[in-house]
Amino acid sequence: MSSKRLYFDLLRMGLCLCIVFRYFPMETDTDGVRFTHQCDYDTRELCPRCFPEPLDCDFFANHIVIDGTNPLNLLNRYNKHGVTYALLDGIRQVVVKNLNQMGLVEELRAALCEEHKIERSDCQLGDGEEFVLALRKRILDKEAFGGSVICPPEDERTLVRFVQQFTGPELLKLVLMKTSVQPIMLEILARMKFPVPKLIFQGGFTIVESYEGDSLAYFYDSPFRLRLEIANQIINAIYRLTEGDSHFRFYLTDIQPDNIAVKMLPGGDVKVTFVDVDNVVILNSESNKLAADKGRHVHERIDCEGCFAYVQQDLCSHKHSDLNMFAVCQLLHENVNGNREHGFLHSTGDHPEQKNLRELLTHCVYCKPAECHNRYELLTQIQEIIFELQYRYYQEELFK
Repeated sequence: MSSKRLYFDLLRMGLCLCIVFRYFPMETDTDGVRFTHQCDYDTRELCPRCFPEPLDCDFFANHIVIDGTNPLNLLNRYNKHGVTYALLDGIRQVVVKNLNQMGLVEELRAALCEEHKIERSDCQLGDGEEFVLALRKRILDKEAFGGSVICPPEDERTLVRFVQQFTGPELLKLVLMKTSVQPIMLEILARMKFPVPKLIFQGGFTIVESYEGDSLAYFYDSPFRLRLEIANQIINAIYRLTEGDSHFRFYLTDIQPDNIAVKMLPGGDVKVTFVDVDNVVILNSESNKLAADKGRHVHERIDCEGCFAYVQQDLCSHKHSDLNMFAVCQLLHENVNGNREHGFLHSTGDHPEQKNLRELLTHCVYCKPAECHNRYELLTQIQEIIFELQYRYYQEELFK
């Protein structure tokens, strides 16, 4: 089954479920009132010291209208990522995300209060020294895995230096580091010119982002020429990410089709955006806790059905890793189960350049560290082939 057909089958299944859910109690509000209520709860009850400055929670009620025509919103109550598609002032498409959809902030508050033996009725996230130190300790825990991870572990200077790059109260920064780092990463990556959504508004733990188009999965059966251009933009973005910023390197550990959006622009151009940057390893490559002989790490593919596998310790103990580049090669070559027919650049054809493209992608994904060519150079060669193929398609159209 093609990826595009699967995409539409899932939508049809969702619509069928919606017919069933019609007979269940449903949320009837189409404006942003519920986001206003959530913002009030976050800022007045859940963590008032995270938001010491007054926030205009009425922004949601006054400017946000839920997009009732988007079928994905009909299943929103079951969306663990807290994503809602909406309209800003009834015109501009936006995405509203409840970063605390799963109650992670409440869990963190309860754990910290239990640690400090604070009664549940008096439990509040505070910005006192004890709370801040306890939060830092949890973020720097060497056993921490998934979400955002600071490396090297237990390096408090690295954590302090990193959060200083983000505006806002320290308590909010630390809570976001432990629960949902998305707002911090959006600010930092935008400064690096890495393609991420624009953060339009943050009210409590709910944010409004620019809408950046359809999931990459929607384009898996697009013409090969279009897929080549999309692949080229993904590679360019990964170059920027791997170069890092202020000696920090960022490794995205969930580069999947659903986390990349593609928007068709006037004139046939495309725009690629990484819309979910919550799962990230943040490495201070200049930390004195990194051993001098741990320079470059070469990632080796790890079999893992339905998932992207990596060894966090490898990322956290080397000054540089090619994990991002491996992840892009795998995305273009195959799905996470190793099926080449479900890679983004599937069905490449039998032209010599297309065969060469397949061979380079195969080597990039399956090479053993001792035999791996430099993946940066491999991606450069892949881009050169993409340019050659694009030029050939242009010539064919020109002389039709």
